[in-house]
Amino acid sequence: MNYLSYLKTDAWKEKRKEFLELANYECQECGSTENLQIHHLNYENIGEETEDDVEVLCKECHENKELEKGTDLYGSDEEYGEW
Repeated sequence: MNYLSYLKTDAWKEKRKEFLELANYECQECGSTENLQIHHLNYENIGEETEDDVEVLCKECHENKELEKGTDLYGSDEEYGEW
């Protein structure tokens, strides 16, 4: 399975909900409660992420993090690869 397909699974949706709850539905950078997304800090544990593998960010902070890294927030499957 590729990364972008994984993000559409029920398993990911449940994990996403858990991570949002752990962060009290707030961006961990700016405290916003709007347009929250999950940012993967690494891709080593895809499918078995822990709270150490991700952070909750608002869309703006997520885009800024990706710009800092020089990556595309809406990357292709080729960028993420198979796992």
